[in-house]
Amino acid sequence: GSSRQFEDESTRVRPQMISKVIQRAAEFLPEVGELSVLRCWTGFRAATPDSLPLIGPYPNKEGLFLATGHEGLGITTSLGTAKLLAEQIFNERGALDPKAYLPSRNEGALL
Repeated sequence: GSSRQFEDESTRVRPQMISKVIQRAAEFLPEVGELSVLRCWTGFRAATPDSLPLIGPYPNKEGLFLATGHEGLGITTSLGTAKLLAEQIFNERGALDPKAYLPSRNEGALL
């Protein structure tokens, strides 16, 4: 399971969040509540200032393409991201205009 805490940049594990995740999971699989927790960790979700992922060629680095910044939706959007990225790599025109997702829109923020 996972959670989101907005405006919190702390890397410490919050027991109350773990408890909420376990309680929610137990609604679907009651046996989960009987299991022991072995380890927990925290991390940060890759996100962009405009909340749109970066999909396409990295500016000023030929041959490097990005597919990041999905902010927790990477798995659910992976097929669409892969299609959009493949169309760009092979210079094909697809049904979706890639302009809104191009990394060059945030060029000043990219390292």
